[in-house]
Amino acid sequence: MGPQGVMFHHFHDRVHPVGQGSISGAELERLIESIGRHRILPACEYLWRAQRGKLRAGDLCLTFDDNLRCQFDIARPVLDQFGLTAFWFVYTSVLQGNVEPLEIYRYFRNTQFDSVDGFYDAFFDVLDSSPHAQIAEMLLEEFNPRTYLAGFPFYTDADRKFRFVRDEALGPARYCELMDQMIAEAGIDISEVAKQLWMRDDDIRALHGAGHVIGLHSHTHPTRMEHLDEDGQRDQYFENYSYLNQLLDERPAAMSHPCNSYNATTLAILRELGITLGFRANMAAGYGGELEHPREDHANLMRAMAA
Repeated sequence: MGPQGVMFHHFHDRVHPVGQGSISGAELERLIESIGRHRILPACEYLWRAQRGKLRAGDLCLTFDDNLRCQFDIARPVLDQFGLTAFWFVYTSVLQGNVEPLEIYRYFRNTQFDSVDGFYDAFFDVLDSSPHAQIAEMLLEEFNPRTYLAGFPFYTDADRKFRFVRDEALGPARYCELMDQMIAEAGIDISEVAKQLWMRDDDIRALHGAGHVIGLHSHTHPTRMEHLDEDGQRDQYFENYSYLNQLLDERPAAMSHPCNSYNATTLAILRELGITLGFRANMAAGYGGELEHPREDHANLMRAMAA
C-alpha cells in the first residue's frame, strides 16, 4: 500500500443531523483505533515528506473537505484526544458570507425526507414535470450505473443516477432551479440553515494555529471543475488561494480536487500557484503525480471494519 489520505466529510451529533454518509465522533475514534494511531502522520510531516519525495509505503494522513462546522465541532476534539493533526481543504466563498447550494441541498434531502431514496423519488417527480425532462430522459439512455462513478463503490445505483442527472444532464443552473423550487415549496429558510453548516474565519485560524494544514478546495466548489474553461478554473483557484493566504498569512501548499473533478488545465494552474501536494477522492490506479495522491473514503474503511 502506497502513501495515501483518508477522506472525511460529514459528522453528526445532537446538533448536527444524521445524513447520508455521516459518522459520529465515537465512530471516528473507533476508526482511528482500527487504523492504528501510530500509522497516521501529522499533516505537516506528510506534506514535508511529499515535497521532498520521502513518503514511504504505508504512510497515512487524515483529510477533511469542505470546511464544515460539524467537522470542527465533532472531529476536531477527537483529533485533539489522539494528538493528531490533519489536512483541512477549504472552499472560501462561504467564508465571505455567500451561501453555496451544495451543502444546503444536502441538508434539505437529509432532513426533509424519510430516506435519501425518498428524496430521489421527489426530485425525479419534479424533474418529470419540468421543461428539462426531455433532455434528462434522452441522456439517461446512455447511463450505466455499473460504470458511472465506478471509483466510488459506496454509491448505490440511485445515487449514481441522481449524480449523473445533476452533473451531466442538467448542469448547475437547471439543477439549482429544480432544487430551489423544492426548497421554496417546503418553506425552508436557507439563511438559517446556512448558519450551522460552515466554519468561519476564526475556526480556520484556530486549526492553523494548532498545527493543522489548511489547503485549497476551490472558491465555490463546482461539482465539475473539468467542465470549466481555463479562465473559470483560474478564477476558482486564484481566489481560493488569495483568501487563505491573507487569512493565515501563509501561502497554501496543498489541495484536494472537489468531487474528484479536474483535468490537465487544473493541474497547470495549481502548479502555477506553487501547490506541491494534491489529493484525489478515490484509490483508482494510474495516477502518480504530486497533485494526484490517492485517498480512501472513510465509508469504505468503516464497511471493512464492520465486516
